[in-house]
Amino acid sequence: MIAERVLCLTGWLLAELLALRHGNGRAMVRIYGPATMESRGGTVTFNLYDPQGHLLDYRRVEELAGKEGISLRTGCFCNPGAGEMAEGLTEEDMQAGLAMGPDANLLSFVRLMQDRSQKSAGSIRASIGLATNFSDVWRFLRFVAGFRDQTRLTIGDVTFDIESCRIIRDGS
Repeated sequence: MIAERVLCLTGWLLAELLALRHGNGRAMVRIYGPATMESRGGTVTFNLYDPQGHLLDYRRVEELAGKEGISLRTGCFCNPGAGEMAEGLTEEDMQAGLAMGPDANLLSFVRLMQDRSQKSAGSIRASIGLATNFSDVWRFLRFVAGFRDQTRLTIGDVTFDIESCRIIRDGS
């Protein structure tokens, strides 16, 4: 029964995300993986785009979701090569990243890909599971629909400063 519910909720969300359009008719969402429920689980991986087809920063989307009490997973693909394939990163894109040398980090690579080719180095993941109900999925869809006709300027810049973070290990 749980598997069937997850399947139904995910299928509905997937169809609704794919139907979202900006005022000019352009798609708002790019789905990674199957566009149907065939060979798909309860996680929908995607990115959002503005009316001109420019990528909206997945990190800013996560910040805005958090302000609405919506929990998302964002960032790089865990499977080496999956992100490169999904976003169509070319050998030239990857060489440009490597050319940054030893000072390269995720933040500088994300910026390079956005500036260089309007490509992403990560994505947004919405997961449907045991505790998810229709109200949760509806609320999330309304949140995503709120990006209709929005641009990077109108949603604002990422406010989280990854460079100020540090990992504390072994109590130090």
